[in-house]
Amino acid sequence: MLSRTSISLALTLLAAFVHADEWTKLDKPPLANNLDYLANGLLDHYPTVHSSHDPWGNNGWIPQECKTAAETAKLSASDMNTYEVHYDDCHQPWVMCFHKDLDGEKDRIIDLVSRLPVRSREYVKHVILLPDTFVHAYNDQGNLVVFDMPSGVVGFEVFLHETGHSLDLQHAYVNGAQLSTSQNWLDNYNQDPKVPDGYAASNALEDVAQNTVVAAYNVRVPGGFGMLEPGSQDIFHQYATVQTWQREAGDLLVPGGECRSRLPNSETVRQDGGSGGSKKMMARAKLAKKPDTSLADDIVALPVNKVSTKEACKFGQ
Repeated sequence: MLSRTSISLALTLLAAFVHADEWTKLDKPPLANNLDYLANGLLDHYPTVHSSHDPWGNNGWIPQECKTAAETAKLSASDMNTYEVHYDDCHQPWVMCFHKDLDGEKDRIIDLVSRLPVRSREYVKHVILLPDTFVHAYNDQGNLVVFDMPSGVVGFEVFLHETGHSLDLQHAYVNGAQLSTSQNWLDNYNQDPKVPDGYAASNALEDVAQNTVVAAYNVRVPGGFGMLEPGSQDIFHQYATVQTWQREAGDLLVPGGECRSRLPNSETVRQDGGSGGSKKMMARAKLAKKPDTSLADDIVALPVNKVSTKEACKFGQ
């Protein structure tokens, strides 16, 4: 197995680009319109993990990548509420950011994220919830950037899909391999006549992420995907490949266990800094102690691949 130093060096070389083939539209027809029909089975068989959360409060600080996500969406970082979320299966909290218009959704979102098996959740950096008129999401450097409506309709499958990107792009698999660019993936993809749904046909990255959702269903729900979907053989080699890779990497899609490693949090910065920033907010940041989000000594810091699916991945659109 490659050392973490070797993986880190490889990620540094890969960080500036993504292979063109990853973004090429696929030419296979979809098995289904979408994967909404997996939602109930996934919720029934991926249990919640008990959690608690501590608000940073109106202290003028925010993780840099939460701030960037909000401002990229033309929203004010000063409207973001930050929480440290503690799950019973990991003594290192996750730092999550919720726009004030969706702050009432935080308990539901924290619950959905808890259902991600901790061996996969390790590859999630921040969870960032932003408002929009429809549900969509993207993965940026391991951050799950999710847009929801005020009524709160985003489902667990969205978080599974975006975590599938983290497993693929943050090199969770054996030897840090990227599944979506591997010859093994291409060989198995070529054996199937279809892809899971229309969104999976967007490109190889989305196909892997959607097949991660299917593989999760197949791993956990009694009878598997074949019991639910008569046409399951049309995409069998794809989701079976994801299932094999996650098993070889330590059963990433299986609940249980405790965290041992994490993607490090982004730098904590002033929430509304700069010459145009709110003087009141800047004063609060100056007075309040800067939150320490460094990883505990016994948590291994995973190397971060600085790649984003933002431009091509707007899951749910």
